[in-house]
Amino acid sequence: MRVPSWLEEQTLYNQGFARPAKWSGRKRQEDSVKDGLTRKWNDSKEFGVVTGALALLSALVSSVALAQAPAAAPAPAALAAPDAKAAAVAKPGAAQPKVVTVEEAKNVGTVAKGEAIEYAFRIKNEGKADLLINDVKPSCGCTIGKFDKVIKPGEEGKITLTIDTKAFSGPISKTAVVLTNDPAKAQYSLTLSAYVKPFVEVAPWGFFRIQGLVGEELTSELILGSDEADFKPSKVEVPHPYLSAALAPASEKERLEGKGKTQWKVTLKADKNSPAGIPSGEVKVTTGIAKQPELVIKVSGVINDSVGVLPSQVTFGTFDPKGGLTREIDVVNRNSKNAAFKVTAAESGVPGVVTEVKSSDSTKVKVVVSIDPKVIKKGPFDGWITIRTNDAIKGEIKIPLRGVSL
Repeated sequence: MRVPSWLEEQTLYNQGFARPAKWSGRKRQEDSVKDGLTRKWNDSKEFGVVTGALALLSALVSSVALAQAPAAAPAPAALAAPDAKAAAVAKPGAAQPKVVTVEEAKNVGTVAKGEAIEYAFRIKNEGKADLLINDVKPSCGCTIGKFDKVIKPGEEGKITLTIDTKAFSGPISKTAVVLTNDPAKAQYSLTLSAYVKPFVEVAPWGFFRIQGLVGEELTSELILGSDEADFKPSKVEVPHPYLSAALAPASEKERLEGKGKTQWKVTLKADKNSPAGIPSGEVKVTTGIAKQPELVIKVSGVINDSVGVLPSQVTFGTFDPKGGLTREIDVVNRNSKNAAFKVTAAESGVPGVVTEVKSSDSTKVKVVVSIDPKVIKKGPFDGWITIRTNDAIKGEIKIPLRGVSL
């Protein structure tokens, strides 16, 4: 028997016929399928509506964001120059200065030792803007640079270099670096050279050397020579009252070969009252030469005491008197003529501080300083240790003595 379709079954049912049980089951099955399809259709419609709404909303948001977005940053080449100078360089058509140096190197020939060399380099501005000389940096402290800071278009300025020749002999060459605002020549060098001739030569070396002991007469001799016809030393000035100087024509034995036709001897003497230390200063000689009227000669050397002590003071610091502390003093004989040198006594001016002389040889004597715990008083002390010797000049030496006893 053919089973009626759902549509046929529904028609019969609408006409009043009862629905068979198996038909009803089939109907429920077909209803279930139909309902499922209906729900899927409705869901798809709702999904389409939602999807469309979302797409529309996204388009609206994108339009608003695009309308409110800031303008894109300009390319680096379009950025403004950081300052006016950079902007001027960046514009090829802008007016620029143009530095032109008439000569960048100058040799002034032969100059006398001690004579200042001064030369003005001419600087032209052939550009259309102000030429700025920002700085002139000499190569050494012996050179000084002066310059015009601003040179107008079409005008000319100067850079003057000055060299002090006191410390030079023979050929010299000094430079200075020039800094400008000309983009094509922002930095360049000027050179000033010369031959420094000592119209008076000093031999065998170029300075006086005073060396010896306090209490001795010390001398240093130099030969001054020159080929100049007017060379005739007439005056010598010394830097200290314990120094004196004398001039005299050099004898045949004293003359030095190749040091000039005319030669004089100058003797510098330090008397017995010269202080210990390093002599310094300058001796000035009037030469009689027009090209070099004054000759300056430096003084150096060392003058020692005939007897020295090391250390120059004795310090115990803060100490426990029962600790057995000691200190040592070296007494040094610098006088080679006193072969029988000795320390005759060593005394402490502080009760409880004991001294003992321990001889070694004629060049050095050791003095030991110790603490007597039974005598030393509690607290600080500040006194002297007196050392006596057989030296004619340094017969007594006083050394500071300090400490704090607990």
